[in-house]
Amino acid sequence: MKKCYALLLAVVLCFSLCAVGCNTEKGQGGETPPASDLPDKNPDEQPNKDPDKEPEKEELMEYRKYDLKTYLTPFWEGTVVYNETLWFAGEDDFSAPLMYAPEEIVSVMSYDLTKTYQEGKDYLWEKGSKEIRLPEGSAIPHMTGEEYYSGSMASIYNGSLYFAEGSDICSRQVAVTYRHSDTAEWTMPRVEKEKFPKTFEKLENGESINLVFYGDSITVGANSSSYVGYGPFAESYPQMVRSYMQKRYPSATVNYINTAVGGTDSNWGNDGKMNHALDNEDGGAHFKTRVLDKQPDLLFIAFGMNDGPSVENYRSNIRSMIERVRADYPDVEIMLISGMTANYEAAGFYNKDYEAFQEALIELSETFENVGVSTVLNTVRSLEGRTLGKRFRDWTGNNVNHPNDFMARVYAQTILYTLFGPDYIGHI
Repeated sequence: MKKCYALLLAVVLCFSLCAVGCNTEKGQGGETPPASDLPDKNPDEQPNKDPDKEPEKEELMEYRKYDLKTYLTPFWEGTVVYNETLWFAGEDDFSAPLMYAPEEIVSVMSYDLTKTYQEGKDYLWEKGSKEIRLPEGSAIPHMTGEEYYSGSMASIYNGSLYFAEGSDICSRQVAVTYRHSDTAEWTMPRVEKEKFPKTFEKLENGESINLVFYGDSITVGANSSSYVGYGPFAESYPQMVRSYMQKRYPSATVNYINTAVGGTDSNWGNDGKMNHALDNEDGGAHFKTRVLDKQPDLLFIAFGMNDGPSVENYRSNIRSMIERVRADYPDVEIMLISGMTANYEAAGFYNKDYEAFQEALIELSETFENVGVSTVLNTVRSLEGRTLGKRFRDWTGNNVNHPNDFMARVYAQTILYTLFGPDYIGHI
């Protein structure tokens, strides 16, 4: 009898303890209490809960030499800008603005990435400011306003702009890598993936594909550092596009064919004449020799910088190119590229309505099947806008109408976004 009583007490006590334990894990009615009432299971897994704790920094990529992924990472994403270029020239020869206000300057290097400058000695920066300034005695090159306006290119203002080909201007620029937390409103590129089904099919099946680039000197590669034989020997924008595609689809054979010619306009590209040294080359059949004979699978057409102000002539020439290549190769897919602007100070070069030229390309893309448009001009306008406020001199290779490595990256990033979509960088 005593044994039974003891056993009964043990059962009751066990049941009571279980009930108490259950009530500590559940609210009334057996419902789970709100998450805010529960203790953190692992505080280390919630770094943002502590307002005093520094957020984790984005891991740095390679920036001390040319690296494809670093250079193709979009300027509108992430919290690190790599090797943004500046030229301390003109009236503000001791000051130059970055795109974003840095939280930290990682490095300021020479354009060729061989020399690192020292903060306090070679440059000054105050947190919260976008400006990089040069102190007296800085080793960073600078060009006074008098020198800048005593060049060889006629300016719409007094004097003449400094103008030089080769690596002259790039050797005067610096490359800044920095962390930032602010954002900007970019006009994002169009996404035209659906316009290129045959291109994707060939790439994904590991087939051979001919990429043909046809345009003016910007598409030739001027003044990319590899083109002028100067460090960091970054690829031109067409080369970066091809390198990306080959890296993303290693089993495919991506044939790079660049037949662009410097100093040409869309009329010349469509077999017209423009008093160019190569007017009579190939009997004047430029389009046949440089496009049709190359048997393109994906054709990039990028004229406009040297065209006159007539939008109708430009539209007509590009339309004719599309029709002519389609007559021989009905399955060819085409990417039209709107480009950067010329230096607005250069007399005779900033001579057209760039937005109207881009709109003409968009209209053509809506007229023809499997023709896309990469709106590089929109990206350039975003850079120039009030939020970013980047100056032409900081992205040019000749100070009139050629890009440096920074602007070549803008071209490549915009084109790849259009061709492969917003997540393109995550695939290499």
